[in-house]
Amino acid sequence: MEENNFLKNIAQVMFGNAALLLSQVLTGFVLPKLMSVESFGNYRIFMLYGTYAGLLHFGFVDGILFKYGGKNIDDIKREEISKYFSVFIVIEAITSMVIIAISVLFFFGSKYGFIFFAIGIYSFVLNVVTFFQYFSQAIMRFGLVSSASLIQAATISMIIISILISKLIGFSKGVNYRTYVVMYIGVYCVLLVFYTLGYKQSNQYNKISITSKYGTNGINEVFKVGLPITIAYQISNLTLNLDNQFVSMFFSARTFAKYSFAYNLISITVSVVLAVAMVLFPYLNKLGKAAALKQYINNIDYILLFAYASLISYYPVRIIIQWFLPKYQESLVYFRILSPGVAITLCITVIVSNYYKVMDDNIRYLRNGCISLVITLILDTVVYFTFKDVIAMAFVSLVELAIWYTIEDVSFRVKYNIKNFSSYLYIGLMIVAFEVATGLQDILLSLIIYVCLYLVISLLVMRRSVKALSQKLINIVRY
Repeated sequence: MEENNFLKNIAQVMFGNAALLLSQVLTGFVLPKLMSVESFGNYRIFMLYGTYAGLLHFGFVDGILFKYGGKNIDDIKREEISKYFSVFIVIEAITSMVIIAISVLFFFGSKYGFIFFAIGIYSFVLNVVTFFQYFSQAIMRFGLVSSASLIQAATISMIIISILISKLIGFSKGVNYRTYVVMYIGVYCVLLVFYTLGYKQSNQYNKISITSKYGTNGINEVFKVGLPITIAYQISNLTLNLDNQFVSMFFSARTFAKYSFAYNLISITVSVVLAVAMVLFPYLNKLGKAAALKQYINNIDYILLFAYASLISYYPVRIIIQWFLPKYQESLVYFRILSPGVAITLCITVIVSNYYKVMDDNIRYLRNGCISLVITLILDTVVYFTFKDVIAMAFVSLVELAIWYTIEDVSFRVKYNIKNFSSYLYIGLMIVAFEVATGLQDILLSLIIYVCLYLVISLLVMRRSVKALSQKLINIVRY
């Protein structure tokens, strides 16, 4: 029964993530046509600084997820969570007012004055929504999280489509960045109302409220646990995107556009499957450390089997680009090189990072991440100044992912005495299989060869895990 609930929750979150991804694709392709070049550039500046707004919870929401992950809502005291929520509201309100004050005092009258003023408001709304989202993940209300993603996707899509129709019928000439930024912040205000009602209108979950009776007990603990997780997450993002940053800085805008487009294609698989990461931590935390450790190898194997099976999506994507987006055919070269890294990325972000959290070993994960980031920076620098070639940057990114995974995984296995290393052989063989198969010009033959190689390698190297996973799926279907 627990297994069925786990898969049901993954399906819910995946569905919400997929809808959100589609809305982002719509925004990426249509919005530039609805704005002037200058206006769109200013909007991208807002979004650039907006990515840092998510850091302004200072690790508090990660601490909440860690503290309550896997707990039953009935075991959580209303007074305690309300105290944490109230303190968080005060912290975010002060942070927001400081940003707004800086925008008025130092940037008044300029475009940055508006952008930073908007960031001040956005950071407050975004981080309060994130508090609700992480708390919902912790107590496993994944239906609510998925519904919020659907509302966000639908609202953004309606805004874009409404502006597009308005322009097509001649009612307007499009939209300027200020208007759209206000609309974008409004989407998060809608989410905030949705989450608030989601908790207020439920007798069972009505435990979050603002109270004036709060102290500092437990607050430092939440920050102490959450801050390393937040920093480690940002370091992970830097490690994953450093080659992208190099290409954006040192190559032409046209080259970067095609390289970045390849990353967007990869993000389709990654962002949907990251639903597993969202669901996995509360379940592992609920199991306990000893029981969770016993499942480490199986979980790594399962995600690898799924990830390399998902690379079959390379073939329909290749056909779509060749037929409908011929200008981006060069992106297929980068897409082909980068795709096998999806499995390694998912192992780190879905399995390894969650296990470090479950074992309360976040400082070790952070330290390993810092080492990996330094190695990645050195390799990217050496490869750029040696070859000055984008394909070389793509290949070295695969090497960097492998190094990062090895550092994090081996460190974990050594400390907790986990000795099975068959996943490394599987990763190596599947990377070679994918690159060889996709190197063929005949798409159908290439697909057949890749599927055959996938099945043979999986049965030879992962026979035990394939058998266990097959049995689990059969049991679920029978149930």
